[in-house]
Amino acid sequence: MNLEELLSECTFERVTPTLLEQCEPFACGHDDLDEFFRSDYKLYADKLLGKTYAFRLIDNPSKIVSIFTLSNDAIRIKQLVAKDKEQIEYVTENGEKNLRRFPGVLIGRLGTNQTLSRKGYGTAVMDFIKAWFRSNENKTGCRFIIVDAHNNPDTIRYYEKNGFQFLYSEEINEAKSMGLNIKSPNTLPLNTRLMYFDLIKIGLD
Repeated sequence: MNLEELLSECTFERVTPTLLEQCEPFACGHDDLDEFFRSDYKLYADKLLGKTYAFRLIDNPSKIVSIFTLSNDAIRIKQLVAKDKEQIEYVTENGEKNLRRFPGVLIGRLGTNQTLSRKGYGTAVMDFIKAWFRSNENKTGCRFIIVDAHNNPDTIRYYEKNGFQFLYSEEINEAKSMGLNIKSPNTLPLNTRLMYFDLIKIGLD
């Protein structure tokens, strides 16, 4: 499954109560995500905290392939240790003023229909998001795609496969940046890990 195939098979729409009423219940296999896409997405939209979008099959409009929520965000340089900061600050390598933060878009939630797993839809959807924010039609600066990924092998593997890397190379530094007590036995491992993708890697047509 590639991006061209995804767009030929699916429609792309904002998620609304009407759209969800027209579709089968969406399940990605993660209870927290499923609950968010059932109801909480609307609160986020009403409070202007995030917008939720869906791909659904053209041949079977009642089946949602994937849903994701996007919000504005940024990578804040000051919070990073020196070796992690170097990964970001090369952005201003031509003597420009180093920025305190770099603009990005946060994928707050993303799920693929569990009945369509391992068919390549997840990667195709990620390719769509990358192309969308790298496009000249994007109306604001957006250097990075940022995710707060569930800290489990399958999720981390998915994002690494799609070119993401950890914002904090060491989990303990991420915990410190969150103000967590690293001496507490329940602090590590973290439930989620911040990861990012540099959109400059994608050339414009």
